[in-house]
Amino acid sequence: MTVKASPVSLWRTAASTAAMATTGILSRLFLYGTQRVKVDGMDKFLELLKARRNERNAGLLTVSNHLSVLDDPLIWGLLPCSYMFSPRDLRYGLGSHDICFKNKALGSFFAAGQVLPTFRLHKDPRGGLFQPSISEAISLLDAPQHHWMHIFPEGRVHQNPKHEMRYFRWGVSRLLLEPAIQPSLVPMFITGFSDIMHESRGFPRFLPRVGKGVTLHVGEVVPDSRFLDLRSKWHDLKYRYCDDKEYLKTGKEAVELRIETTGRVREEVAKLRRRVGFPEEDEGAGKVETYRLQGMGMREGKLADGTWEKDT
Repeated sequence: MTVKASPVSLWRTAASTAAMATTGILSRLFLYGTQRVKVDGMDKFLELLKARRNERNAGLLTVSNHLSVLDDPLIWGLLPCSYMFSPRDLRYGLGSHDICFKNKALGSFFAAGQVLPTFRLHKDPRGGLFQPSISEAISLLDAPQHHWMHIFPEGRVHQNPKHEMRYFRWGVSRLLLEPAIQPSLVPMFITGFSDIMHESRGFPRFLPRVGKGVTLHVGEVVPDSRFLDLRSKWHDLKYRYCDDKEYLKTGKEAVELRIETTGRVREEVAKLRRRVGFPEEDEGAGKVETYRLQGMGMREGKLADGTWEKDT
């Protein structure tokens, strides 16, 4: 029996198609019309997306460093135009509620653009690791949807002069550990996007800069075995503490498991960073403790090591 789509479902699909296609095409025109663009590793990634059109056995999780407020949607302007008219093939993402959803019009646009609202814990008590948007992202990755989620685990724009990355937030660990079927993980690394919208830019600050060299490096799918032991530990924890939901959130073993999972995800992006030619990061890169040092704790502006950050 064929199930007909409801008028509401059809309207949502139409709105999403319009938002995603318009944004994607404008991003592509801007990048290829005003910047010097290089893409590395896209062929294999497109093969993966094509295969997912026919059969989806797991969700897709992509992660990358975060260089500017325009990283998303600009990097998706590098996909072929045919994907831009198929929201089902495109990413879901996370967007700060106080920026992307601060009024009804913006909220409707970003919702149509497959963005989930997230709250910053330092701005809103609804934030944190266990807020509804993270749980919704897990559901989107899981059956029966097996959608594609893209996140920036640094959690904010991080413009480091050596292209070193900030520590990753623990939310990415939930997206790998908690789906019933492990999602496929693909690391990405971008360069040059900070030059389009650098946080030190002057007037006119609202305008993106042109004539910059931008690159998207797309890694290969990380073998599932990379996280198999950690997922086994998570399932064991759930079995042993099935009646203690709080321990699964804040218990010592649960916290240690999230830290280790997040560290492995960051290492996969760091591997890609090294593969494309960048040297090893400094010893303090990627450590929470580094951002507790004097001059490193600002939420926005220039840090003591020359990094520019923005709390997006």
